[in-house]
Amino acid sequence: MSRHALRTVTTMPRSSAPVFVDSTGRRARWLRILTALVCLAFALYVGAMATGLLDTSLDLSTAMPTITASASATGSAG
Repeated sequence: MSRHALRTVTTMPRSSAPVFVDSTGRRARWLRILTALVCLAFALYVGAMATGLLDTSLDLSTAMPTITASASATGSAG
């Protein structure tokens, strides 16, 4: 490429119109969803780290309802 050709390429007038315009908002919507998911993952990570650092055990079995023996014996014949 000659020096003259290089000068011609670099001195081309620029257009004032944007190259790409997302008029539908689809790109911004996906960016918001991705940002929300990253923030949620970070919050869960910080919560897990805090639980581990506080040395507390999180027992999810106590949060679930269980069937007791007295509740299952109500239908017995007498």
